[in-house]
Amino acid sequence: MALIRIYLFTCRRPSLLPRALASLRAQTFTDWICELHNDAPDDPFPAELVRRASDPRLILRPHEHNLGAVAAFNLAFAPVSERFVSLLEDDNWWEPELLARLVAELEARPECEVAWANMRLWREETTGEWTDMGKTIWPPVDRPALTLAWPQPLQLDSPLHSHGAMLVRATAVERLRVPPITPLDIIEPFRERLFRYPLVFLPEPLANFALTRKTARSTGAGRWLESQTLQAASFLRHAAQLDPAGRAHLWQTRREASPPATAPLFFAGLLEWRTGFLRGATMRDWWRFFLGLVRHPWLAARTLTVRRRQSALWEALAQATREAGRRPGLSADIAGGLLASRSDLRRAVDSS
Repeated sequence: MALIRIYLFTCRRPSLLPRALASLRAQTFTDWICELHNDAPDDPFPAELVRRASDPRLILRPHEHNLGAVAAFNLAFAPVSERFVSLLEDDNWWEPELLARLVAELEARPECEVAWANMRLWREETTGEWTDMGKTIWPPVDRPALTLAWPQPLQLDSPLHSHGAMLVRATAVERLRVPPITPLDIIEPFRERLFRYPLVFLPEPLANFALTRKTARSTGAGRWLESQTLQAASFLRHAAQLDPAGRAHLWQTRREASPPATAPLFFAGLLEWRTGFLRGATMRDWWRFFLGLVRHPWLAARTLTVRRRQSALWEALAQATREAGRRPGLSADIAGGLLASRSDLRRAVDSS
């Protein structure tokens, strides 16, 4: 029996899948087995790739019909006999030491169930070539692994972890399956509220994230705004009161985004007005928000009623957020500077 079960998900990416698979087979840690899930039943390429690889560790799992990203990812959170589980998407790829480093961290920390590594960002050009953006999701500081407790201010509307660069104990996977109604845009932050803390983070970029020209994530402004608002409002109600410094940092990073991304903060703050979260907004923020209300009144009305219209998703998020702190976390003081210095690159990844 292998130590790790890898889930490699693909859907019509014949130009990218070989790179992802090659990065898995190049891992210095070799005690793994991989299920390659093909979510395009009429695409013969994944089967041909597995045949050519002739690697007994590869198992082809063709889907009878297209499941979509959320349902497909949930397949990775089923009981297995291996001790660890990891996910790899067809457009991302790993550095050779990723699995070895993540296994070592979790073996050394039996109280932790999730570890992940930093990711380097690459942009797909119209020519099909890839450009190293010279950026990582987190600042690539020269530090050992960090432990992070719940809650962190950034978790109001963003995930800390990247599911394409993580390792999870198999004993936890069933609890980490998100409801089918979860929008793809918030699948990572939702799952992060199902984790038991502390989490382990490796600041070294040991994986690569692809900013592709085509994406399965929501492109409509309304759906994205509603999802972000639900996520932020559930955090404000059930996670923790943000101190002035954490609140100010969130507003600052969101207003510096391009374009500014303060609208979900306003809607969440209005829905949870008792938290005082809106005290972090400046007059300029308010002016921009009111202009948006005037220009898009129907969108604003729908967002302010999103908890009623999407009651099932709201209740699921609220329950997960309430229970996120059920296990005491280790001190996160050592990570304070890193958390404060992270840019809004995580948001760019989420919207890619």
